[in-house]
Amino acid sequence: MYELVHRYAPQSPAGRTAIAIIGCLIGVPAFVLGLIGLGGNVSAGLLFLFVSTVILAISGQLTLGVVRQANAAPVSSPQDDQQMDDTNETPIETLRRRYSEGKIDDEAFERRLDQLVKTEEAEQWKTESERVLE
Repeated sequence: MYELVHRYAPQSPAGRTAIAIIGCLIGVPAFVLGLIGLGGNVSAGLLFLFVSTVILAISGQLTLGVVRQANAAPVSSPQDDQQMDDTNETPIETLRRRYSEGKIDDEAFERRLDQLVKTEEAEQWKTESERVLE
């Protein structure tokens, strides 16, 4: 059930939390109505109990997913931020790293690589022409 719920749920933790809260706001009163309905109309009471149980189960799975996302998130410290700022990656190295991590696809990688190569060639040509003029 966990996989089924998370296939159709929003990817952001805020969206999942909002849906879980709405589900609880609907599920708990439906559960209470189901319990009250068991005293009078049994079929309606069972229907409300079934619907509320499904809604509350989905809300629980969404909440569990948000907790798992929070636990899986890397813990950031000020030292980590400083190390990331101190890296001296060239733009091409950064592009290669992002491509290897799967953050950009083949087409975007090729397009950006061509742009970087053109930019670097233009900068080299400009630097060489300035040296000649001096």
